[in-house]
Amino acid sequence: MSKHRRLIVLLASAIAAGGMAFAVQAAVPAYACACGAFAPPEGLHGSLDMSSEASILSLQGGQETIEMRLGIDSLTTETGLIFPTPAPAKVSQGAVSDFESVGTEMTPEILTGNDWWTGWLRFGFGTAGGAAPSGGAPTVIDQVQLGPVQATTLAATDAAGLTAWLDENGYGLRPAVSALLSRYVDMGWYFVALKLTGAEPIYGELDPLTFSFASDRYVYPMALSQAATTPQKVFLYVFADHKQDVSFLDGTGTYNTVLWARAVRDPELQKRGAYLTAFYLDYYAPQSQIKDDLLLSQAANDDEVGTVIDHKNYVSFFGIPMGWILLTIGLVTGLLIWRRINLRKKSTFVPPVYR
Repeated sequence: MSKHRRLIVLLASAIAAGGMAFAVQAAVPAYACACGAFAPPEGLHGSLDMSSEASILSLQGGQETIEMRLGIDSLTTETGLIFPTPAPAKVSQGAVSDFESVGTEMTPEILTGNDWWTGWLRFGFGTAGGAAPSGGAPTVIDQVQLGPVQATTLAATDAAGLTAWLDENGYGLRPAVSALLSRYVDMGWYFVALKLTGAEPIYGELDPLTFSFASDRYVYPMALSQAATTPQKVFLYVFADHKQDVSFLDGTGTYNTVLWARAVRDPELQKRGAYLTAFYLDYYAPQSQIKDDLLLSQAANDDEVGTVIDHKNYVSFFGIPMGWILLTIGLVTGLLIWRRINLRKKSTFVPPVYR
């Protein structure tokens, strides 16, 4: 499925789910993505934009996998991204075809038909969902080169030492982001430091990167985006045994739109999980709206969402539904016929003669 067709399918699913329109390719300036924090070298903070973020999540055998794809427009060949994880992450190259398969899986059934009764009435109405080392500089657990991206997995128990290491290695974190690192260090989380190392700037979508780490629950890092100064938008495709809900780790709810929810039909995708739930999250004020990292948990039911789009052909005349026009014509015609019959009866009435 082409990129454009996949985006059309996602938009159509969102409309079916909640009557809401959104900009999939809206530009999100630098400094943060929903999953972590961009860290370009000092002086280059305005040279990178993120145009999209999408992640496929699965959890099997105590191992969570996040396959992430970012759309990046970079004016520099050097920039970084800090991605926190609750356990040391193994980073590998993902496949674009996985996202294409998810797009195909999320193709809704289109029901068509004529609607004679709603015209202007339909406008404006929508449907109302391992232990880390101690002290000082961080320890490099693993480092791999994946195309133009270098991924370094770090363990740290000292936020100042972690910040110093990142700075020395060309990751330019803003103070607002550095201040949030201590939260993860205190929780015993780990970090993946990603760096673009290609010879040319990147315009468009990076090949997906896969993060795999030990976990007994679905989590998705978000808290670093509390330092973001621009809206944060993300698509999450979650494979599990049942339909999922999304909230913050602290138990508070979070704004989200469920784009899709249905048992998986593709045999290959079923290996990730029997049920697919797709979310769209949009934080227009991340500093106040993002409370914590995200937690995915089983929903109360497996009701389907977005799987059917009822496409109506509205039959109208100058915006007036033809059904109402024909009904009105019928009523007026009937009234005229009834009146004519009664007038005829009156004109032929002969009063009785009494003798």
